[in-house]
Formats: sequence, C-alpha cells, structure tokens
Amino acid sequence: MPATQHRLFLQNCRLIDGTGSPAVESASVVIDLPSGQIIYAGKQGNPGAPLPKQNDQVINLEGHTVLPGLFNVHTHLGLKLPFTPYKLDPYTQPYWALICYRRTVEALLCGATTLRCPGDPHGADIAVRNAIDKQMIWGPRLVVAGGILLAHGGHGHNSVGTIECSGVAQFREAARIQLREGADFTKICLTGGLGTPGEKFTDKQMTDDEVAAVVEVAHMSGKRVAAHAGGDKPVQECVRLGVDCIEHGYVLSQATVELMAEAGTYLVPTLAVTHAFDYLEAHGSPAFQVEKAREAARFHKDSITRAIKAGVKIAVGTDLLPSDPLDGTNATVREVELLVEAGMTPLEAIKAATLNSAELCQVDHITGSLVAGKQADLIAVKGAPDREISDLRNLALVVKDGHIARSEVPGHETQPFGILPPGVPVEGGTFKVW
Repeated sequence: MPATQHRLFLQNCRLIDGTGSPAVESASVVIDLPSGQIIYAGKQGNPGAPLPKQNDQVINLEGHTVLPGLFNVHTHLGLKLPFTPYKLDPYTQPYWALICYRRTVEALLCGATTLRCPGDPHGADIAVRNAIDKQMIWGPRLVVAGGILLAHGGHGHNSVGTIECSGVAQFREAARIQLREGADFTKICLTGGLGTPGEKFTDKQMTDDEVAAVVEVAHMSGKRVAAHAGGDKPVQECVRLGVDCIEHGYVLSQATVELMAEAGTYLVPTLAVTHAFDYLEAHGSPAFQVEKAREAARFHKDSITRAIKAGVKIAVGTDLLPSDPLDGTNATVREVELLVEAGMTPLEAIKAATLNSAELCQVDHITGSLVAGKQADLIAVKGAPDREISDLRNLALVVKDGHIARSEVPGHETQPFGILPPGVPVEGGTFKVW
C-alpha cells in the first residue's frame, strides 16, 4: 500500500494571511493531514519552520500568492431569476436542497470556501449545512439564516420560503422557530428592495418594536441579526436598536456611517448587484427591477466610500451566486474589486473578504486567516493581488480543510475532489436551469 501523506507543504509562495499584514515573500504554508489544521504559515527559511519528510506532499507555488479562502456572506443559494410578482414554487422541497448543494460546489470551486446564506427556501440551506458539517457530503462552510422574516406584503413577499409577520408577537415567534430549526443568525427585511414591485428601496416596512423583538430573541441565543436595508434613516434606526449587520446600504449619509462605526455594526455592501445591469437583462428581469438597480447605483458606491472612510467594518457579499459570471470574472471576485474601486486598498479588500467576514460569521476562531491552529481554507492565485486586485481572477488552487478541491498548478492538476466525475462542467450559477 502507498505510504500515508502526513503533511501538505505549499512552498516558495507569497503569503497574505488575511489579517491586513503585508505579504510575506518566499513563504510556506504547512498543513497537517488528515486534520486539515495549519501547522505553520510564514517565512520559509525561518528557524523552526517545518521541513518536508518522505511522506509529505510538496507543491511549488513560485509566482503565486497564497491567501485565505474567500467568503461570500450574502448569497441566496436558492436564487432564481427572473423574479415573479407572486409566490410560485416550481420545485419540491427536497429538490431545493439539491439545487442549493450544487451551488455550494460551484462556489467552492471558484474559491469561496465559506458562505453566509441570508435566507433560502424551506430550510434547504440548513439541510445542506448539516450534511456538510456531518461529512455526509463535501462543500464549503455554511452559515445560514433559514427563512427571511418580513412584514406582510413587504420586501420578498413574492419569494418562495419567506415568512411574513405583523406585530411583535408574530416576529418573536418566527425568530424563535428559525432558531429552533437551526439558523445561525436571523435575517429581517427592514426596507423595500430592488426585486419586489410596488415599493421603494428606502421604504421602511417594519416597526421599531418589531425589530427590537427579533434582536432580543436572537441575542438571547448569542445569534446575530442582519437587516436588509436600503434607506438612510431606517438604517440609523435599526443600528440604534442593536441590529448587528446592514445588508446593502444603498443610501448612507455621513452621520449614518459614523453611527455604524461607533456601534461596531457590520456592513455587507453587495455592490455587485447594483453593477449587474447586463446580468439582470440577460435573465429577462422585469424593467422595474433593472431601473431600480440603476437608481440605487447612483448612490450606492458613494455610500460605501463614506463607510470605508468612516471605518465601518465591511464584509464581502454579492446578492448573486458566488459563481455567477460578472464582468469577466465571478461575482465574488468582482465584489472585492468593486470595494477597491470604492476606496479600499487591495490589502484592505482582501481582509474584508477573509478575516472581517469570518468575524461577522462568528467563525474567525476556525478560519478566515492563515495562522497556526486554524483550518486550512485557502486559495492560491498567480500574481500579487495585494498590488493588483484583479490578480484574484487567476485562481490556481483551492483548499478546504486541508484537502485540495481544485488545482491548476502545473504538475499538480486535479479533478475537483470528490464532487463531480470527470468531464462534468462545474459552471452554472443562475444561468443554469436545473
């Protein structure tokens, strides 16, 4: 029988550890197998740096940069376009879980090793997370919300699996039920949005006492609350009520971003969704949705620039599938590029996509940075993305829990690990109709 491999060595690489520290040149990352835990990440020639032994696997990554696997903290795995003005469920509940799993596979293979899912149909996200956690199937880490809570007739009332409530008692009950079902956090729709007809994305749709009830229930269980929120004044109000994260933030004033920074409220900008007009039109999205996206885009990037300058904690999410094609790359990478366009340095944007996002998801003790003791969720790209962020497009290696999911490194090419048989395409996204 072949000798057992005990460690994986990634050598002769540049290392970006995700903490915001400058890149380390001539670095190595050493991973224990089969635990997938990082043993060492740093300068290759440092005293005490491990050296390969006979049974270890060594990959030479000269010309490549190793960094933590990317996060996408706002992706609906059940996303189906175009939206309809009424609830229409085309699938059975088990089939939703299969669709969601297929999309996690695509996400992992494009370098997104952790996903945060702020609402999917019929608990499909919870089911897929549980199956991955139990090692029944293999995929990225999932942090999930279950069903989205919203006011009767509010944003998302036309989406499959959303939960409409009115009044403190109904919102409190719905939050408790989702937590009982296994949600990692709770998602509310505070304002209108882009995909629901007959509303403005700045319209407030929940009362303060309804928001406070959800926050109280979630926080009692140590869980966080994320609010879909597009308008400036509603954002201010829900930050004061203790909401932990604002999703989108299309219109944010200077006063609002300063309040968010002081409160430690996270922001997930989802700039990708307001820079995806060709994407929406290719899906046949209704004219009102495309027009609302164009309207939001007039304010969105300036709002995010203000948030960056104010020191708001920013994480990376797209509101599209991580693998969706957008402007010549995938949506996850494009979101990181858009943060740089909004004012972040490349290193800051990488931290937003890694350690910041891990902290938001409350998994930073496990992943999000490349330091000894954490799990080896990482990618390697050709080039230097801390100098030129578009080098994130040059994906060569994906590792999750120490196992190679995808490799295009010369001499180490692999078929996607344990996911799809040879010859089956891994592309899909919302353009693939299952």
